[in-house]
Amino acid sequence: MTTKKTTAKTQPKRSNARSGKKAHHDNRAYKVGRIRFGSWASKVLKVCDIVVYEAGLVHIYNYHNKELDLLGMTAIQYVSYIAKNYNEIRQGSGNSFLLCVNSYSSDKQSNIAAIELTLIDTNKTNVYEIKTAIPIKTDRLLKKKLLCANARRVSY
Repeated sequence: MTTKKTTAKTQPKRSNARSGKKAHHDNRAYKVGRIRFGSWASKVLKVCDIVVYEAGLVHIYNYHNKELDLLGMTAIQYVSYIAKNYNEIRQGSGNSFLLCVNSYSSDKQSNIAAIELTLIDTNKTNVYEIKTAIPIKTDRLLKKKLLCANARRVSY
């Protein structure tokens, strides 16, 4: 009786974001949030979905896995949390935006959870793509222009 040897081709496909391996065909998109019509954020941003691609999750995992491990979160959980609980919108680099979960700490060295978005404008639909997730220092964040804030929603 022969046993079948498992190879990479016969193993079930796993998420590359968890392993930190980037492949050129990672074009799966995951919807993690939405800018809703009539919301406080719609005064600054277009009303559309927020998506993250598998390659973006791999990037976040590779550059921020120590912070994610400390939080006990995966990359998709981290960006989903920020996309659902942000309370500030700031100007990013170029034509990007930063969605921030700011707890309004007085400590200038504390980290603020932020994701950087860019608008992908196609013929059919518009979506915001997450470029990266950034744990950013408070003093550095304050240098970015505040576009809109929702002071009633404070996350701890």
